[in-house]
Amino acid sequence: MRRGAAFGVALTCFYVVLEATQFVYLGGLFQRIDPFLFGLIVFGGTAVGFTGWTWLVRPKEIAAARAHFKHVVLLNLCALVTFMSYLVSVQLIEPAITYSISSGMMPLSALVFAWFGVTKGGGLRNWSELAGTVVIFAGVVYLSIATLSGWSGFVRGGIWQGALGVATAMLDGVFFTLILALSGRLNAAGVGPAAVMGLRLLLYTVATGAVAAVTAQSMTPLPIWQLLGLCALGFVLAVPPLYVLQRAVALVSTFTIAVLTALGPIVIFGLQILEGRVAFATATLIGLSLYMAGALLTAFGGYRGR
Repeated sequence: MRRGAAFGVALTCFYVVLEATQFVYLGGLFQRIDPFLFGLIVFGGTAVGFTGWTWLVRPKEIAAARAHFKHVVLLNLCALVTFMSYLVSVQLIEPAITYSISSGMMPLSALVFAWFGVTKGGGLRNWSELAGTVVIFAGVVYLSIATLSGWSGFVRGGIWQGALGVATAMLDGVFFTLILALSGRLNAAGVGPAAVMGLRLLLYTVATGAVAAVTAQSMTPLPIWQLLGLCALGFVLAVPPLYVLQRAVALVSTFTIAVLTALGPIVIFGLQILEGRVAFATATLIGLSLYMAGALLTAFGGYRGR
């Protein structure tokens, strides 16, 4: 494996650990703060900071982004759908299931998009990759059924809330795969990770600001110091994973990232039990085991195919 590719794999694994921590603890944080106000402050600040820094220090990257304006617009639309879907899903269903369904949809989506020439790489190279992908799909289906049937450790509401949580988790995975592909194209065009990180959040910032202005009327206001403290904690949980992944995008294929991301749910399962907000559920553990087996099979097939 090339040194750059190995570093990309290491970054992706680090991203999985950070993202798992985020999925568990942000779900609890959103019980205390309006998630859209959180998105405005944390991701809006990130967008302004990274874009402003790039504008001042690396103006050529901004020029390259302008030259590929269509990709920037598509990236913003995908980021809007992804983050909105995540904010909804992580509040409605078990965090490990949100993550599993979302990350499971990524290799499946990568295959479909590769078939149509949207992403680089992504073709199945051997029977191990094929078998692993089928098992990942089975895991996604099983976890969806477990959530809708009430077998999982947490659903906020009834079957319709569970269905919405599952659907938004699927949307999150599909559109995040597109984010990886579009980010890779912008990287190849000379737009660095920091610039892509900031530029892709601009539309999301505007949208969350508009929603927060409406929902703020129905939320109990927090003291400003407590609000800023929670947002600072959220920034630590939410932003580093995005930047780490953005660095990895330039080094490894979309399919490799998608498969490694699929290894994360078991980390979330352990963390959410430690956090105490979600009850232990055997059905969830069975689904995650299915899912992990598929991810490992696919990863083994990817290693053999090099």
